[in-house]
Amino acid sequence: MSYQSMEEAKLRGEKENIPFWKAIQLEDAQERDVKIEDSWEKMKHMWQSMLDALDAYEPDKVSRSGLVGTEGGLMDNYRENEEPLCGDFVSKVMSNALKMGCNNACMKRIVAAPTAGSCGVIPAALIPYLECYPDTTEEDMVHALYLAGGFGNIIAERASISGAEAGCQAEIGAASAMAAAALT
Repeated sequence: MSYQSMEEAKLRGEKENIPFWKAIQLEDAQERDVKIEDSWEKMKHMWQSMLDALDAYEPDKVSRSGLVGTEGGLMDNYRENEEPLCGDFVSKVMSNALKMGCNNACMKRIVAAPTAGSCGVIPAALIPYLECYPDTTEEDMVHALYLAGGFGNIIAERASISGAEAGCQAEIGAASAMAAAALT
C-alpha cells in the first residue's frame, strides 16, 4: 500500500468525501490491480475464514509437540463456570485468541493477521464484538478489517511485523494495534 501514514488515508477520505475504510480499500484495489468488488470479496473471504477457523477449534486436539492445544477449551470452561475478574467480553477474547493460537500450532487453517504468530488477536477481538453487539453486520466487520489491514501495512512499512526481525512484540503489538483500529 502506498500510504506512508494513516493521515494520508484520512486526507484522501476527506478530499474524496469517502469513509476512512474506503480510502484503504481503493488503495488496496489499485495496488493489487483488481476491481473494487474483488477487493471486497477477498476481505469478506478473510472474515469468513476467521469465523471458520474459530469454529474448527477442537478442545481435545494437541499439537505434535504436545505443548499446546487445550487452552482455549480450558478458558471457555473457566469463563462458563467461574466469575472471571476481567468480565465476560474480555474472557471471550482471551478464549478465542487461545483457540486460534492452538489451531495454528495444530496446523489448522488460520488467517495470518498480520502473521501466523499473531493470528488470534484480530478474530479474538472482533468475533465477541459481533456477538455482543447484534446490530453489527458482516459489512461492518469487513470495514473493520480494511482499517486493520491499513494499520498493519503502515506498521510493516515504517517499523516491523516480523518476530524474526523485531521480536514477538512486533507481531503481537502490530496485531493489537490492528485490532484496536478495527474495533474503533
